[in-house]
Amino acid sequence: MVSPSSSATTARGGKRIRLDADDRRDQILEGARRLFAARPYSSVSTTELATAAGTTRTNLHYYFGTKRELYLEVLREFGQLPALPAEGAGRSTGPAELDRLFARWLDVLEENPQTIMSMIGTVAPGADPEVEAVFRDGRRAWEDRLIAVLELPDETSMRAMIRSFQGMVSTAVAEWLNTGSLTKEQVHTLLTRTLLALTPR
Repeated sequence: MVSPSSSATTARGGKRIRLDADDRRDQILEGARRLFAARPYSSVSTTELATAAGTTRTNLHYYFGTKRELYLEVLREFGQLPALPAEGAGRSTGPAELDRLFARWLDVLEENPQTIMSMIGTVAPGADPEVEAVFRDGRRAWEDRLIAVLELPDETSMRAMIRSFQGMVSTAVAEWLNTGSLTKEQVHTLLTRTLLALTPR
């Protein structure tokens, strides 16, 4: 039996090329990211996912098992934050870095509205526990990042305030992407000013 990792894909112009396992997996993830960013999970079929990745449903199932497992992997990647530079390696902190951090993050959300709304939806009662776990991990990563960027004391009370702030973030993002009652610029201003107000003087 031939492993999907050695199967061919069709490039532009009809030329057949072969991808190794990592490239094939990345190709499938990239196609899934595009579809799940634009449409709800329930409206995307495995056939569409395979077509978007330029591969077959057999390959999709080989690498990810099911559509749900592929979706969860997309959410996990979406929730990850790039690592901070090492100490003394040009790490930026303070209000200006916070402003840039939120600006970059909102740009990503704007390109992936369905993905973030799926994750925010997990705060509702009876929501999907696996998606909720992914969302919780992402929030914990943001908690660490905000403490580092603003050089806040890593204390229980400070982390509790940041978690409370994150609840407001979810609501503000939903007001922007889901109802349009806030603009991207208003959300940016709300997030930066509110968080800075929590910072010890």
